[in-house]
Amino acid sequence: MHAWLALIAGILVVIGGVLIFSASIGITYLGIALQVQTILAITLLIVAGIVAWIFYVGVQAQYRRIKTGKEAIIGALGIATSDLNPTGEVRVLGEFWQATAKDATILKGQQIQVVEMEGMFLVVKPAEQKA
Repeated sequence: MHAWLALIAGILVVIGGVLIFSASIGITYLGIALQVQTILAITLLIVAGIVAWIFYVGVQAQYRRIKTGKEAIIGALGIATSDLNPTGEVRVLGEFWQATAKDATILKGQQIQVVEMEGMFLVVKPAEQKA
């Protein structure tokens, strides 16, 4: 799909450029008036710009970080909604999860960070406080 968008944008730019160049030196195609030819060329260049922008957005989407599932939750910050000694409940990305504290007791209201996911349970640690 992206290759087709790039090809279409390239073809439109070439046609628009040829029409503008030929209109500037007075050559007309198929008996079209120079003003109409110039407007057609500008329209083609605008459409080429839109197609190129769609192409750019599509390519950028290919390189974005995954924002769902296990990949999104590991490393995310949340809040302990109950004491974790060692198990309890946390809220991460707007969802409530059963969690196990790694290496330390975590108190209710303390900020946590997800370390890993074991089935439907999270393994968390206290979040590092920034100074």
